[in-house]
Amino acid sequence: MDKMKKLAFAVLAAGAMSGCASTRTAELAGVDAVPAPDRQVIRPLQSYGTMGGYRYRRFAVVTVTS
Repeated sequence: MDKMKKLAFAVLAAGAMSGCASTRTAELAGVDAVPAPDRQVIRPLQSYGTMGGYRYRRFAVVTVTS
């Protein structure tokens, strides 16, 4: 019975992972998909922040048109 539970779990896990991995790519791979003229990217700022004695890099969201 233990082998049967392991097999059932492996089949369900493989099915769950394969469905999640293909859902997003199939949606984006459409022929009639139009690329967006503007996109947002993350750029580092010149300043650093501090919290608890650690320095961290600050980022800003910038809209790029090209």
